[in-house]
Amino acid sequence: MKKLLFVTVVFLLAMVTLVPAYAEITGKTWLGTTYRGRDEYYGDDVNAYETGTTAVLAVTVRNREGFAINVTKVYMTFDWNLNYTSTQVNATNPETLKNNEVRVFFISFQVPSTTVASNLYVHSYIIVAEYSYPNATKPSQILKGFYELFDDDFAIYSGDQADAVDYNRIVSGLSPPPGGWRSARAQILWNKASREINSGREYYRQGEFPTAKLYLSTALDYIDQAWVAEEAYLTAYEELNMQEVEARIRSLDAMSNLLNGLSTMWIYFGIGGILFGIGYIIKWLAHMRVKKTETSNE
Repeated sequence: MKKLLFVTVVFLLAMVTLVPAYAEITGKTWLGTTYRGRDEYYGDDVNAYETGTTAVLAVTVRNREGFAINVTKVYMTFDWNLNYTSTQVNATNPETLKNNEVRVFFISFQVPSTTVASNLYVHSYIIVAEYSYPNATKPSQILKGFYELFDDDFAIYSGDQADAVDYNRIVSGLSPPPGGWRSARAQILWNKASREINSGREYYRQGEFPTAKLYLSTALDYIDQAWVAEEAYLTAYEELNMQEVEARIRSLDAMSNLLNGLSTMWIYFGIGGILFGIGYIIKWLAHMRVKKTETSNE
């Protein structure tokens, strides 16, 4: 009801001094928002800025009058009863738009405190583009036209609310490593973080922004600790693997040395056997020579 009354009053005031024409506000874009998207507290998509920051709105105006017009003022009015005007144009410095020509006008302003504009609900606003053009039947007469665009998607965040939204954005983009946690401690910390996240989001939906910020911040700390624990576990695991590999290498070296020793020993045994065999043959030949000599003497 409040928004409807606001729109009606602004529209009637505009009708007193302006004659509708055919220029259009074909689009708008909020720039540098603190957050843009669905907000679970408001239950809708919003363009949100933290209190004290600078909000910038880009307004696109197209001339469909059929002839050139002069844009003399582009401004917006919020439901907290303050107007914000583009500094690009004014009555003495208008912007000329030919038929079907498009211009983008920027409106910037400092987002007020939540005592001026509450953060407990989404705010509505009307964007107005005023312009003038000569009367086709009486060129000396200057007529005025306007076009307006209404929306209700502007949200103002308190400091705690902005922090809570930022923490939630960060934790929403985090996940366990592929294949899951290998460290039991890391898994425990991740489970704790998940509980804190769920609690923080519920407090945010209820409008308890400082508490939501605390829970979501704690969740982020738990996640950081989980990654530290996982890194420590993997480092220790890698070191144990390296020690095991080194032990196996030492064992293989020892086995190789043993085999090399045995091989050398068998070589020595072989050489000894050969020498022993040669010696035995020489001894046998000598014995046979002596025996033959004894037989000849008889």
